[in-house]
Amino acid sequence: MDFFDYMAITTIVILFLIGTPLAVTFSIGSIAIMIHTMDLPIANIAQIFFTTMSSYPMLAMPFFILAGNLILAGGGMGHLRDFMSRLVGHLPGGMAVAICIFAAFLGSISGSATACLAIIGTIFVPMMVDTGYSRAFASGLAVTSAGLGAVIPPSVFMIVFGASNRVSVSDLFAAGVGPGLLAAFLMCLLAVRISIKRGYKGEVKASFALRFDAFKKAFPIILMPLIVLGGIYSGVFSPTQAASVACFYSLFVGIFIYRGINWPVFMNALVETVRLSSMIYFLVIGGDLFGRVLGYVGLPQLISEWVLSFNFTPMAFLFAVQALLLVMGFFFSSFPMVVIVLPLFLPSVIELGIDPALYGALAVFCSIIGEVTPPMGPQLWIAAPICKEKIGNIMRESWAFLGVQVFTLILVTIFPSISLFLVHLLR
Repeated sequence: MDFFDYMAITTIVILFLIGTPLAVTFSIGSIAIMIHTMDLPIANIAQIFFTTMSSYPMLAMPFFILAGNLILAGGGMGHLRDFMSRLVGHLPGGMAVAICIFAAFLGSISGSATACLAIIGTIFVPMMVDTGYSRAFASGLAVTSAGLGAVIPPSVFMIVFGASNRVSVSDLFAAGVGPGLLAAFLMCLLAVRISIKRGYKGEVKASFALRFDAFKKAFPIILMPLIVLGGIYSGVFSPTQAASVACFYSLFVGIFIYRGINWPVFMNALVETVRLSSMIYFLVIGGDLFGRVLGYVGLPQLISEWVLSFNFTPMAFLFAVQALLLVMGFFFSSFPMVVIVLPLFLPSVIELGIDPALYGALAVFCSIIGEVTPPMGPQLWIAAPICKEKIGNIMRESWAFLGVQVFTLILVTIFPSISLFLVHLLR
């Protein structure tokens, strides 16, 4: 690299540090290096833009986001909340368990941690406070359990990672089921233990008739992930086609069953989908350009050679990468990590014979944990106004649940079949 290239990289670093939007940060310096050093014509760079966005798996992302927005706006979330509450709300810590189950289930509908947090913080946190739970505990549980929505499929993060790095999105979805459900189960156990220790009481036990009535009303929503994921894993349709099916199903349920979708609601969901999808697409474009520059200078290969020089076993390598990603999560948001950082280790993953789906699921999980760790912790800043609690109090109650999620990563790394069992079964 010559002086111009170093100046371009320095510009990227400066723009990043002063808070310039990441899509702009990575694109400006990368385009300059591509034109000056790689001798790429402007037309070729424009073609890269188009190729990045027209990737078939990448088309699934806006459809899944739209399906999530439609199902959340359709008017059925209250019925799903009532079903979860009547099912386990009478147990010690039952409402806390309901949050974990609700988050895991909501993740299979929306695919977005932020959407999960908005719904849980709006619906469940006030209910828990009214039942006798402390607002800080309810908020800490809400912000950590919401992350399950980005691990349990369909996950927007996994779609972006898979489409950008030619890793099967279906395999990534299957690899995320085990870690996501295990984390949810362990968080339920911890929530019950804390609730018993603090004397949080459950609600009055609902009768079988009330439970069955709540189940009937929530059934159309419960059916959605079964249709989408069942269709993907049975081979009836691809993830992209499944996203389209999810949109039509969400629209049908919202209009004809729950009657919560009208024209203004539909347009609002559409606008929100375009806004979020555009942000992700621009970030992916910037990350792809920057990744091509890093590939040109041979950084991924250098990292691979450096890693292999340590003679890491696959397990040791995964532990080392997870530790690095967890530390980086203190300072970086999750999407830049998924787009920029995670691909850097893929050559090493392949060289060591690690299944890319396992690596992708664990790495995305690490990135999601970083969403809740200060000082960056964007989910904390979102949770504070939604849950009406101070960030410090939310963070204090979050550490134990974050510890459970890290413990889940350790278990899955030691016993990779937790993640890969479904992958191998469905391949």
